Amino acid sequence: MASCGTPNKLFFRGDVIGFSNTPVTSYQANRGLLMNIQHQSDPYDLMQDQDLKAMRSQIKATPRGDNTTSYYAMELAAKRVKWIRRKVAKNDPQTKYYIFLLTDGLDNASPQVAKNEKRILFNRTPEQYKKRVQRKLKQAMGLFHKNLFEVYPMLYEGDDIKDLKRNVSQDKYEEMLSLYMDCLRFSSQGRESAPELIHAEDFGEIAKKLNKKFHTASYTFRIPKSYCGKRIRMTFENDKKQVVTLEAELQKVLTSYYLTDIKLSNGATIANNIKIQADKSFEESQNDKINAYFVIDDFELNGNTYFPVPKKVKQEYEVSSGIWQINSEYREVVLSAIDTYFVVVIDGSKSLDGKSGTQKNFEKETKLATDIIDILSKKKK
Repeated sequence: MASCGTPNKLFFRGDVIGFSNTPVTSYQANRGLLMNIQHQSDPYDLMQDQDLKAMRSQIKATPRGDNTTSYYAMELAAKRVKWIRRKVAKNDPQTKYYIFLLTDGLDNASPQVAKNEKRILFNRTPEQYKKRVQRKLKQAMGLFHKNLFEVYPMLYEGDDIKDLKRNVSQDKYEEMLSLYMDCLRFSSQGRESAPELIHAEDFGEIAKKLNKKFHTASYTFRIPKSYCGKRIRMTFENDKKQVVTLEAELQKVLTSYYLTDIKLSNGATIANNIKIQADKSFEESQNDKINAYFVIDDFELNGNTYFPVPKKVKQEYEVSSGIWQINSEYREVVLSAIDTYFVVVIDGSKSLDGKSGTQKNFEKETKLATDIIDILSKKKK
């Protein structure tokens, strides 16, 4: 189970799967039915300059072709995530997993190519293969692992998609995209949390939307378990001197600690604003039996991302009604680990070059793909 794992330190790994007529992986792995039983080569270690450079080069070397095998590439990506979780990350409970798909068209060849390469033994209809992709994504984290695993599908609306878009109503167009692309959306936190398809006629707009969706603020703090039953107040301040307070009651149910009756000031919001369960993996990583560790996600103030300045955070507990005592022993949680693995799945179809074959959209697509590495790096700082 996840709780048996031990946190990695400076674990920042990645892989590339380029696809057109068939997927091509940056790692060596068997394509047949025994893919995740036989040995696979290591992912890029992005803490090493040579691997970082090699991954960027691999993205730019994405094979070109006339077909789109995005479903098959996504199946391989899901299987690779499962392998990394079990064999490389060693079931580390804190490691986060991501797949980023960049494509300009709808799949037209996955079932046949997968059969040709003996990944499947029998013919599958496109509808059957879409369900297969969802199953593989769901299986990547296993039954008992609570790691965050998200898929970010991105569609560049090139000439072929634009032609289709012009011939149908906007509602029909969105319905069609949902029919073909919804199987590529996924979150281990549930269907309602799965990132929406990002689609636009400009790669700059796609990058902008990805940054907005992906770059959210998280904050981790600890509370002494001895404060159980008391009301806690955290006071935050960002670099714009905007102050936000979070008040909640610390409770214990069986062996787990919770923050309940959460109240935030000045229009601030967080994703988990009703009840927050303590993250035992942080407690284990710090070898700390005294404090409970809590993570607040999507921290925003008036619709903007809110990043507290660590040195200005203050913690208090309510001694009696309206009387607060500062916790002078409070110290910031120092998170020195980058626990992330991700796969960039990138389309190399020649349709990116437009009907004339002269457009430079493939270069723009590979530029966005390499920028994803930087987006992830900044998120972890």
